Amino acid sequence: MKSLLLLFVFLSALMGSEAVTTRYKVMLSLFGKVGEAKITMAERGDEYRMIVEDYATGLAADISGHERDRFVSRGHIKDGMYITDTFELYQTNDKTTESNVYVFDHEAQTVTRFQDKNETVTETTFDAMTMRLVEKQTQKIRQKTEVLDFYSPYDALSVVLNIPALLKTESRVEIKPVGLAKKERKMYIGRPDASVVPELLETFHTPTIRRIIQLDSFELEDEDEYGVLIGYNAQGGIDEVVTKETYFLIGFGRIEKIGESSRSVTEIFGE
Repeated sequence: MKSLLLLFVFLSALMGSEAVTTRYKVMLSLFGKVGEAKITMAERGDEYRMIVEDYATGLAADISGHERDRFVSRGHIKDGMYITDTFELYQTNDKTTESNVYVFDHEAQTVTRFQDKNETVTETTFDAMTMRLVEKQTQKIRQKTEVLDFYSPYDALSVVLNIPALLKTESRVEIKPVGLAKKERKMYIGRPDASVVPELLETFHTPTIRRIIQLDSFELEDEDEYGVLIGYNAQGGIDEVVTKETYFLIGFGRIEKIGESSRSVTEIFGE
């Protein structure tokens, strides 16, 4: 579930005097709707904020322990590129609350992660007085600070804002954004070959798709393979995201836009 919800990072920003919040529903082919999310993007001068909030619904909520996630990318814009200064991940369920805050030092080219995890665990002990096993719930708190073994100026959210610039002169690029997963991995971003675009368009439910970008976390062996397809409308916004069964063995994942609203930029920068 967590991997699917991370796909909400694939969004195109609509800039102006107001911040734009876009709502999506998440579906798996064999289960229907499994979650919802809202994504907010705002710019102020050379600063940007990007906020993703999601939660599981229905059976997925029961299985995941009512999982909720919040991702915040804060940074600046330089030469048309979105450069991350801090990236925050907050994840909660019925038993665990975890935060991971990444701080970027672009001069030293380092990224430091500050982790704080509070987990409810059940411990079983033997009570000699009653001669019975007794279960007791306790809180385990773990804090950890580490410098990542690689540097990147982008996180899992800001990298998507940079897709137009990254593909300006290349048809496919390899990049390793911070915070894509607990085990950091590479991402491959590219434009599908023109010969397979008509077939890929049939993958989408939304008829407004005009442009496709492909994202993968593995090296492709065949041109018709893909991991994630992002469908853009004529205005440059994302209307739908589709993931192949290679990502989810229980079926295709699909993320569809269901609404959009405006908020004050000042409000977003104050969060």
